Amino acid sequence: MSQLLWGTQKFNGAISTFPVVRVANVVALPGVPKFCERAFDELQDQLFPVEERQSMFFDTIYTDLDEFDFSRKLTDLAARFEEKNVQIGSYPELKNKFFKTKLTIEAESPESMEAVVAALRELLTGHLVYYDSYAWTDTVAKWKAFKKRETAENHLEFVRKLEEAEKIVEDIVEKYPLDQIGLSFNGGKDCTVLLHLLRLKVDEKYGPSTPIQGFHIMVEDQFPEATQFIIDAAKFYNIQVLEFPGPLKTGLASLKKTRPSIVPVLMGSRATDPNGKYMKTPVEWTDSDWPRVLRVCPILNWTYTDVWHMLRGLCVPYCQLYDQGYTSLGGRDNTVKHPALRIVSSDGKEHYLPAYKLHDDAAERCNRSNL
Repeated sequence: MSQLLWGTQKFNGAISTFPVVRVANVVALPGVPKFCERAFDELQDQLFPVEERQSMFFDTIYTDLDEFDFSRKLTDLAARFEEKNVQIGSYPELKNKFFKTKLTIEAESPESMEAVVAALRELLTGHLVYYDSYAWTDTVAKWKAFKKRETAENHLEFVRKLEEAEKIVEDIVEKYPLDQIGLSFNGGKDCTVLLHLLRLKVDEKYGPSTPIQGFHIMVEDQFPEATQFIIDAAKFYNIQVLEFPGPLKTGLASLKKTRPSIVPVLMGSRATDPNGKYMKTPVEWTDSDWPRVLRVCPILNWTYTDVWHMLRGLCVPYCQLYDQGYTSLGGRDNTVKHPALRIVSSDGKEHYLPAYKLHDDAAERCNRSNL
């Protein structure tokens, strides 16, 4: 004998507008995908009563290790939890710049989940990735979690630098209206750090829908990849970017002419930069023969390693050129891939390691011929 089943609409609790047919333990759902999904949604409590469902718990862990680097240990770990009905899936990722392997965990109890996650974290110590595909959202909570992790790992000097830079940006945002603040953004790694810090502090005070004012002083023969990244970052981070021809002094003069209200200009200069070495403090007025702006360099005292530690620790998107062996970006006519990152495989093919693999901070700009 057949039976008509009427579901319950989720949004208003009313009876479904169409039934499905049930014969014994067979339920015939509509063939059109959107009606099939809707019917299942509206009937799931009848077909699978809550009290009869078995609870399942899910989690995901990411690592920068290749799957084969720990496959044997992972197999042994999975065997330890087999009797607790824990399932671990391992999936290699070839195109993601932040992680190489994704692990999925399914468990029937929170206790089992907690135990297996703890075991996996111990197995992957030093190689865990807190992957985030939308780093520019919910910035305040993620920033606090990042600092907490770094503190727990005893990276106290790095946390001090994070908080120093954060405080500098916070003071500027508190003191000046947003229409008086400009961010110098050329798509490089250092100003990308600043973009994230400014987004963080603007989100905290004004909310994530508030736009940021930025400008880009162009270089001759700019990499098209850098141009594309500026466009992408502007969309992700809600930054409005004006473009001016260089060099820096000329570009700042054009900025002041276009936006005369600008006072503080946030820059990604560091003490090891050709121009940053002349700054004595992170916040200084320009010299008398320059356009009058307040130069704000929150990461003045950061190292090359610090920059990559933050970008990769928060999964902040960055220009793809850095994954191709470029460590410092200028124009195409004066910038090459860093020779220290060059690798030649056994078959004679050449490739380059990503920029964050360079461990000699002093060699950062050895790929630039104009510095």
